[in-house]
Amino acid sequence: MKLFGTAGIRGPIDSKVTPELALNVGKALGTYINSGKVVIGRDARTSSVMLENALISGLLSTGCDVIELGLIPTPMLAWATNKLGDAGVMITASHNPPTDNGIKVFNENGVEFYLEQEEELERIIFSQSYKIAKWDEIGEVKKLDLKERYINAVLKFVEHETNLTVLYDGANGTGSMIAPYLLREMGARVISINAHLDGHFPGRKPEPRYENIAYLGDLVRQLGVDLAIAQDGDADRIAVFDEKGNYIPEDTLIALFAKLYVEENKGGVVVTSINTSFRIDKVVQDAGGKVYRVPLGQLHDGIKKYHAIFAAEPWKFIHPKFGMWIDSFVTMGLLIKLIDEEKRPLSEIVKDIPQYPLIKKNVKCPDELKPKVMEVARNELERKLKDEIKEVLTISGVRFNLKDGSWVLVRPSGTEPKIRVVVEGQTEKKMRKLFELAYGIVSKALTSSLP
Repeated sequence: MKLFGTAGIRGPIDSKVTPELALNVGKALGTYINSGKVVIGRDARTSSVMLENALISGLLSTGCDVIELGLIPTPMLAWATNKLGDAGVMITASHNPPTDNGIKVFNENGVEFYLEQEEELERIIFSQSYKIAKWDEIGEVKKLDLKERYINAVLKFVEHETNLTVLYDGANGTGSMIAPYLLREMGARVISINAHLDGHFPGRKPEPRYENIAYLGDLVRQLGVDLAIAQDGDADRIAVFDEKGNYIPEDTLIALFAKLYVEENKGGVVVTSINTSFRIDKVVQDAGGKVYRVPLGQLHDGIKKYHAIFAAEPWKFIHPKFGMWIDSFVTMGLLIKLIDEEKRPLSEIVKDIPQYPLIKKNVKCPDELKPKVMEVARNELERKLKDEIKEVLTISGVRFNLKDGSWVLVRPSGTEPKIRVVVEGQTEKKMRKLFELAYGIVSKALTSSLP
């Protein structure tokens, strides 16, 4: 049995992420680090206080002290752990529906637990081999408010003043506690929506996918702002619209920052996830750098392995010079700085990034059939594409990179009964041809696998 997924532990509060589980994670983490200080934060979900208290009880029972930060965004928890803790825990389900919650664990550097660390926590939980503190060695709780210190840390790193006008959509999440104040301290004029905290997420679905935030395009045009920024429920994700109200594709934003970092460093490694565009490879290679891909949720493992100067997956950006965690606040600050320094609107800046036609579609597939469908699909795609294949990546499914820069990804969802098919072509015609091939093969493999 496995507790940790691609981004900590997540799931319904009535069946998976229960107070009992939170208590056991606290006891396991306290056992793992043996003693020290653990920094705790939570998002605005209705169940977060319940889980936070259970988690703290578990930690105290092992003799660990707790620094309780209360309602904060996830990037701030990572930053505070790096500054003050021997470990950190964020109670959040990020962009999941309000019925869910989750537990994300960080090491003393503010980095999400590596795979081997998550496996050790699972081992302790399943074996129930917890450390138990004596009555006079039980830990203590200290409450701190570090929001101003965190804002100042981001301001110092970005080191820029602006006069841009920004439309900010906080998704009724904890980003609203930081982003408007950070942007105003930079000098921006800020118009905020969905910026009151509410664990029911009444404004919109918390995931900042285009279909959930498309209305921002019209608002940008009506209000005449310079850009729009949207976050998710715990503010590690960021999505952006330019001054014309056009959504900036997540891969384009990754490529924009990758290009910037590699040019600044005159080379270097960029780490990105398995499901991202060739446009990233193109701009990084042209600037003298190299791209490595990792499974979703393992950017931090990739940075460690490849010594990356920048890492990102859709909507999530890590700026290692600031810290080894996903930080949307640093991302928005640096993006505004880039717009000002370029003396061009964002719509003009992104024209420097090549665009390739890309399509994503899911095939419903029962979890128990995923291995068989994936095996059949991989073998058939390899046979049909053999003359075009440049390399095959077998992380998070299988990705065929073709000689002309086109690619096909087939991967099983880690959270839903689906297999995801993603195809990017150098031309619209090539994309359509590859997609019909890949989608058809996966669908046929599923049909043949049904009992």
